[in-house]
Amino acid sequence: MVTQQEVLSFIAERTAAGRSVGVAQVVDQFWLLSPEAAAGHLWRLWRERLIDTLTPRRPRYRFRLEPGESITVLRFRLSPRGRHRLQWYAKATDDSPGLPFFR
Repeated sequence: MVTQQEVLSFIAERTAAGRSVGVAQVVDQFWLLSPEAAAGHLWRLWRERLIDTLTPRRPRYRFRLEPGESITVLRFRLSPRGRHRLQWYAKATDDSPGLPFFR
């Protein structure tokens, strides 16, 4: 199973390298994911404002698809909020008590 944290970390690496991410790149990186599952991951991250699109969008559709639009044509990069979420994941992992296999 591929987690939100793993996909967000992948997007962060690509963003740091100056590259964007689309559905095809997520499928290539996580070979267990179908294109539909990869699109679902990107859509949820976008809806939560953890990633941003590269192209400017109308305010009403900034974090959702326009009628007839497909998420497969959009390209994304990590947003400041996504960077903060990754920091939160790192802190939560470091602070969690117990044995490593419960993390």
